[in-house]
Amino acid sequence: ARDRMVQCISILITIFEPSLVKHESTIELMDDAWMELMLSMEEIPQHRAIARHVAKLAILTHSCRWTDPMQRPGYMARCPLKSIPHTATEKHPQWCTTLEQNWESIVKEYKKLASHNLQSFSDVGSGERGSGHDDHKVVTGTSWKEYVLFGTGAKNSDADAPLTKGLLRKHVPDAVSLAEQGGGEVIFSRLAPKTRIEAHCGPTNLRWTAHLGLVIPGDGSKCRIRVGMQWHSWEPGKILLFDDSFEHEVHNDTDEERVVLLLRVWHPELSGKPAMRNEFLMEAMVKKEEAVNKRYH
Repeated sequence: ARDRMVQCISILITIFEPSLVKHESTIELMDDAWMELMLSMEEIPQHRAIARHVAKLAILTHSCRWTDPMQRPGYMARCPLKSIPHTATEKHPQWCTTLEQNWESIVKEYKKLASHNLQSFSDVGSGERGSGHDDHKVVTGTSWKEYVLFGTGAKNSDADAPLTKGLLRKHVPDAVSLAEQGGGEVIFSRLAPKTRIEAHCGPTNLRWTAHLGLVIPGDGSKCRIRVGMQWHSWEPGKILLFDDSFEHEVHNDTDEERVVLLLRVWHPELSGKPAMRNEFLMEAMVKKEEAVNKRYH
């Protein structure tokens, strides 16, 4: 099937005039073809590196909306958004500082929740919430579990984590609204010892991802995340802010679990533009549903 897809794309590139390749309807057709080929490569671990080469060829032929082989989301916003794999600490928004100042209270609440409601943590990609059904495919090792605070699968009250939810509602309302609109989630994310999340790209460049370190193994060289071409390590009480539409992977090669508060926020260039971001989000969700139907039905 992959060989046939390569043949079809080659024919399309060959027969279309350069001006036609840039036509909106043609780009949409080619977008689907490149995406299918790229995803088919990513499904086989030893072929995942080839996905970058597929994206690079798509970019060189001007027949897709990607601009960087390391940034391959299923949906790219129609208006250009600034692409930065990782945001330096000194450029973090104020809400990052607020969460960091309250991290000890957040981790205490997490530990209380985990000790009394461990069964409420579900395997990522288990289908217990309405998104991330394929996330389990990139997990190797023991387990990757989550507890949903906001988004599909969350409880309809703040009783489970009143302090954490209150802080988020007050200081990071963008994360709450994005989760409640179906464009992301806020979770306690637990990565078991000797577990890895293989290289993949998030679904859209409309959002950024933040990790607040809660329970972090002592050996940072064995528990880290790569975003784009750069590796980073978590620190307890510190936020790591990145664009998950860039290729990223996580390694926890230690004997300890790693726990972070994970939240998605709107891309900062969409801040204060509710009509535009809602339009883009709806478009992204429709496109994702169409892609699932084309691929599996």
